[in-house]
Amino acid sequence: MSTLTISDRLGEWLADALPGRGPFELTPLSGGNSNETLLLTDAEGSFVLRRPPADAIDPSAHSMEREFRILEALTDQDVPSPAAIGLGTDENGGQFLVMEAVDGFALTDHLPEGVDPDVAAAGIGPALIDALAKLHQVDWQAAGLSDFGRPEGFLERQVPRWAKQYDRIQVRNLPRFHQLAEWLSTNLPPEQPPAIMHGDFHLDNSLITFGDEVKVSAIIDWEMSTIGDPLFDLGICLAFWGPDRPKQMAMPRVQGVSRLPFTPSRRELAARYTELTGRSTEHIEWYMAVAFWKLAAIVEGAYAQYVAGLLDTEYAVRLEHDVPALLEEAAGFAGLD
Repeated sequence: MSTLTISDRLGEWLADALPGRGPFELTPLSGGNSNETLLLTDAEGSFVLRRPPADAIDPSAHSMEREFRILEALTDQDVPSPAAIGLGTDENGGQFLVMEAVDGFALTDHLPEGVDPDVAAAGIGPALIDALAKLHQVDWQAAGLSDFGRPEGFLERQVPRWAKQYDRIQVRNLPRFHQLAEWLSTNLPPEQPPAIMHGDFHLDNSLITFGDEVKVSAIIDWEMSTIGDPLFDLGICLAFWGPDRPKQMAMPRVQGVSRLPFTPSRRELAARYTELTGRSTEHIEWYMAVAFWKLAAIVEGAYAQYVAGLLDTEYAVRLEHDVPALLEEAAGFAGLD
């Protein structure tokens, strides 16, 4: 992949933040509707630079300050996460974040060459749950995050908030959306004690290493983090998990390796989470349903941009199928006909 030009402003910032290092090369690692991830490399090693995408669906969902603050708060915690180096502003006034580079694989639907699929199948799920449990056990107030979110009433706000967003950008008739909104509203589970939420926790947003045991070396992509009901993190992870998903599933590459033979079941992973955290997963079907319903509301925004001719990517094209499929899977979790 070709390198990008490092602007004078970024070069000056790097010289101040990382004295004695450089010159750096800047190489894209990923991009899209999530924040862009780029690799800063010099003769001594690498760092990672994060910045908002050029065509953000919702600019408020790409706050570099949010990512920087959560990574700083987790620096001294027993949570696998990259160390934040610093927060800067480019010549156009946009913010960027520089953090340490952590070794590991961001997995989707295939394993790295040479990895034993049986070892991976048995180990990836427990490693994810162990990392998530560590995050949810952090004393967020002691970590300086008392004003990071609005945990009071978090659960009750979710359905009205995302229903309003969907109604604002709606470009097609999807009756399942409002049917699910009604079911979710009338079946709210008991409020959980708040914790740090990643906000989009699944395998793609984790780096995995394979050695004597499978481990999460880092949880990444923290732009949706907040303080709230931590079962939302478990819900989206388990919703995308395992071999029990329908043939016409939504977003099949996400956690695709979780459909390998001998993979632990959702029930086994939920039980492991309860054992580690002491939190009940009695209502996990509600959390899986709300996870896919909420995701449908978010990514329908990208589909609306595609319909309007403002976004033309393979990802956006697939949303014609993926959004209804998310809603059908959510309806399955909810037990709706």
